[in-house]
Amino acid sequence: MSATNYTEFLAQTKLLTGSDSVYNLADELSKDSDSPLLIVTDKGIKNSGMLDQVLEVLQPLNLEVHIFDDVKPNPTIENTQSIYENHKSNQIKSIVALGGGSVIDTAKAVSILFTNDGPLDKYFGFDLYENSPLPLYAIPTTVGTGSEGGNATVLTVEENNNRFKKLIFGADLFPKVAVLDGKLISGMPGHLVSSTGMDALTHAIEGYVSLNGSVITDALNLHAVKVIGDNILQAYSNTNNITAMNNMVQASCSTGIGMSNGGLGLVHGISHAIGAKYDAPHGIVNAILLPYVLEYNWVSNPEKFSDIANALRVDTVRLTVEQAAKAGVARVFELTEEVGIPSQLNEIGVEEKDIDTLAEMAINDDLYMQPNPRSVSLNDIKRILNKAL
Repeated sequence: MSATNYTEFLAQTKLLTGSDSVYNLADELSKDSDSPLLIVTDKGIKNSGMLDQVLEVLQPLNLEVHIFDDVKPNPTIENTQSIYENHKSNQIKSIVALGGGSVIDTAKAVSILFTNDGPLDKYFGFDLYENSPLPLYAIPTTVGTGSEGGNATVLTVEENNNRFKKLIFGADLFPKVAVLDGKLISGMPGHLVSSTGMDALTHAIEGYVSLNGSVITDALNLHAVKVIGDNILQAYSNTNNITAMNNMVQASCSTGIGMSNGGLGLVHGISHAIGAKYDAPHGIVNAILLPYVLEYNWVSNPEKFSDIANALRVDTVRLTVEQAAKAGVARVFELTEEVGIPSQLNEIGVEEKDIDTLAEMAINDDLYMQPNPRSVSLNDIKRILNKAL
């Protein structure tokens, strides 16, 4: 990335941060939102009690509230279409997304359907729908989605007997407001902190080394690497550590803004292929792949990978730039183990017989191949998959 490259930077989401910031959501809705309102969430969030907390916050507004609480991981066009069909007669005017990346992406897709004709596959790409989606208010309940700060929704589609992940982008797909409340999500299972926190670290590192980055996205992403590195072990080991949880959810959002403007890379190209084919959890796939891809990519920009090592508190004083870059990669390997992430893809069901198919899917995903800092061939991806398997 050169500081003289032409870039554009979009950030249109108002961020409410800190403990109990969820209680400020009512003020935001009272200013801008019309009834009826649809809350999109999942069974786990409902059972955790977080949905009840949000309903309590909304109660003084006397809004007509409808709830959909059965979002599936890795949402499909069919999932989102059915939510719209079930609620279109309610004349929904705004949407609250309460959940992780799948919930927020689902809510974004549904917000498009309320103002534009389906099917959604007409809109894969950039700014292809005609009418602005419904206003969306996002409350992330993980520390890794980034979707609350971004302008894209990821959907799984089936083509030619294969499943793929495709994206809809829109300048007005940014949530209107995002609530980043570490206290609200404190007490969540530690394994969710590890998988989603490592997902955020993947966003931050891939965004920092992206060829489409800028000084602005670099600032967001590199600082997020530091914040995540400083807090993920504390948050993982004690999810009632509210300071660590607040730091993690805010760092995650900053990478969401960063990746919306600077792009990602090879980890996401491969992980989207695996996620589509195996319906595998996105954060865990990213976390497993991340160190193996960094091992491949570091030679493209040792200085930036040395920066990553320093952000992760690797002692680089006596190291050359190249040695520091490699030490940073080694630290990411260690960190995945320390937060309990599986070390190999076969531990989550990925099979050797699918490597050729996965590599083909990944290499054809220009959205992630183009910004990757090192050029990639089909055989390169196969070698990375074999190492990670």
